[in-house]
Amino acid sequence: MVTGDAVITQKHTVLTADQVDFLRRDRLIHAKGNVHIVDPLGDVRASEGTLNMNDESTVMTDAVVTSKDKSYILKGSKVQKLLGQHYKVLDGFFTTCGCDPGTPDWSITGEQMNLNMGDTGTARNGAFDVLGHPVVPLPYAIFPADTDRHSGFLGPRLGESGLRGFQLLQPWYWAINKSSDASIALDVETSQRVGLLAEYRLITGQGDYAILDGAFYDESLRSASNRAHDIIDTQLPDPHIPTDRYDFISMVRQHITPDLVLFGDATTVSDDLLLRELNVWTLSRTVQPGIAYQTPFVSMRNADSDWGALYSYTDGFAKLYGNWNQDLIQRPEYELQTLPELLLSGRKELLGNLAYTDYNFQFDDFWRTNGQRGVRFDINPDLTVPWRLGNYLYGYGQLNLRETLYSVSGRTIAVTPVGTGGQIYNNGLSLGPLGDGGFRSREMIYGSTGIGSELERIYNVHALGIEQIKHTIEPFATYSYIPNIDQGALPLFDQIDRIEPRSLFTYGVVSRFYAKLTPAPSDDTNDNTASAEGAAGTTPSDDDNVPSVNPFRARSYTNGNSVVEILRLTLEQAYDTNHAIAKGASRFADLDMIANVFPTSVWSLGGQLGYSPETSGIRNASVGLNFQPWWTTNTPQLYLGKAEAGSFLELSYDYIAPGPNTIRPGQSANLSQFINARVYYDLFDRLGAYFAPSYDFVKHKLISAEYGVRVKSPCDCWAFDMGITKTINPSETQYQFQVTLGGLGSVGQSPFGRNPFQTRTSVLPNYQ
Repeated sequence: MVTGDAVITQKHTVLTADQVDFLRRDRLIHAKGNVHIVDPLGDVRASEGTLNMNDESTVMTDAVVTSKDKSYILKGSKVQKLLGQHYKVLDGFFTTCGCDPGTPDWSITGEQMNLNMGDTGTARNGAFDVLGHPVVPLPYAIFPADTDRHSGFLGPRLGESGLRGFQLLQPWYWAINKSSDASIALDVETSQRVGLLAEYRLITGQGDYAILDGAFYDESLRSASNRAHDIIDTQLPDPHIPTDRYDFISMVRQHITPDLVLFGDATTVSDDLLLRELNVWTLSRTVQPGIAYQTPFVSMRNADSDWGALYSYTDGFAKLYGNWNQDLIQRPEYELQTLPELLLSGRKELLGNLAYTDYNFQFDDFWRTNGQRGVRFDINPDLTVPWRLGNYLYGYGQLNLRETLYSVSGRTIAVTPVGTGGQIYNNGLSLGPLGDGGFRSREMIYGSTGIGSELERIYNVHALGIEQIKHTIEPFATYSYIPNIDQGALPLFDQIDRIEPRSLFTYGVVSRFYAKLTPAPSDDTNDNTASAEGAAGTTPSDDDNVPSVNPFRARSYTNGNSVVEILRLTLEQAYDTNHAIAKGASRFADLDMIANVFPTSVWSLGGQLGYSPETSGIRNASVGLNFQPWWTTNTPQLYLGKAEAGSFLELSYDYIAPGPNTIRPGQSANLSQFINARVYYDLFDRLGAYFAPSYDFVKHKLISAEYGVRVKSPCDCWAFDMGITKTINPSETQYQFQVTLGGLGSVGQSPFGRNPFQTRTSVLPNYQ
């Protein structure tokens, strides 16, 4: 027995108490008075406790368990710690608001609690407390305990709008095993529909996965006037909304061997309007980092499905591919299908690597119910000879041979352009006369050449975490020649069938700035000064984990130093010796100026400007800014479910001048001017605001606007988001809210969109 400030240490665990009894044979410790246990996982305080040093299990009286990072606090009149982080508690108390002293903002209590940290917790005969007061009784409750993957109901999505009425999307999540899971959701929109959605996700290896989504909707809630009001484009082949609707969306990748992969992507819907009317298409955005649905389903022109096999070999690949197209605007009998396509593509070095040839052999079988159909065989090899003179002059010469063979039949398809013949919304398609059938061919010889140089200079900086800056000036000029060949008798299936003649000179200059960063200090260096990546990249600890704001940003590593591209300027123009670049314009193309600035991980700026020498005016302009305030806390202390975290700003402006033949400004896409913005900022440690407008300067109209407010805890243990979204197409006002309990998850829908800087680590489905 040891009394008076007793201390026992075993490896990384330290126990102190007023009195300690130590049974060496059984390796049991009984402690009384101000018991304090500290280990790498947390901190335990109790009035009395028994510790088994063999497995570190304990039984404690009047105990308080606090995690190392204060992400949770567990209390109880009796706390039994089993193997690992498994606790059984009498008269228990659990909260993730562990960073603030005093009464926590929220907590879960129970006469009996069972918590397996990293998995789930249960509470019996308890309550959900707010500021220490019971608000919601919990006869029996199951909740996540410092985990982000467990079977059970997910937080529902709730909203209100004039178009959909009250909307409830309630998903249920099934963690099948370590490599697969599934979700099922009920979607109720009181003015529109009742639907059932399901998704299955499977990961079988690196780059091998399957995501299968399906949904069925019953539209019986809608009135006849409601259906008619929602159809804007009345020139669709089937301009009505059916009662029963469905969709199926999927992505599949599977390696058979390291070089052979099977793939398939599918999107099919019951009717042309379904994707336009939904606001939830799939129950998750991603199956693992880098694998996600990228298609904006609401604006899809076609619902495409494809499948095939890809075989890779040294310097080339072979692909057997099929595509099924569901046209969401035109009549289905004109839909062009590709069944199948065979592509062989690669490169072969020649003459001891003094030259190389790129080859492409493509076979397609095009099919449609009405209209021209047939097969096409396209052979397109080229020979390229690169050259270099000294350190500052380089270039290439390229010769292309092309043979395209057709065997076709059927009638042509006549096109009535939008704006003529009563066509208001889309082009009109109809059967034309019988096309030139039988065997057809096209032979082409064309080529290109180019020359360039690179001048560079290196400046020693040794400031702001930058060792050196490299500046390059890279002038270039190319010439491309394609002869004028009559292709009017050939069918038109895709871009291969019409190759425009040209005698085109392209010339310009590129200037780049690179920064060589000071190596980050080692982990045992107590240097608190600003790091190199703070000025020109990211912090050393997350150098490779922070996603690049601009995907074209160059980064390399040399002798332990990180080299990043911080500025790129491009000036380019083209001149065609044979004909005008565009109808009604000169042979000189617009002078194109591009600038991209991305010196840090917290902001980037890019823009493009097209200047017409003919009219001495700007033809097009765009600029985009991404910014994340570095002085704010942009990484949440706790898992926040679907809630976006961190302040950010996104701003973009786009302008296209009217074309020479534009008659009605605003009618044609040749005249447009938009500004879009998204900004969220933590005004205080308990309050944040969100605003996302989209304004059309041509129509002098606010196309959409989102407004939001966040009330939150300073330590991220809870957040309440409120938002209003107003749109013109569809004409809808939505009211959205979301309640988030840090470490547990979210209920509702985030009104704040996506933070472009936030990296999600949760494996829970993040439904849209």
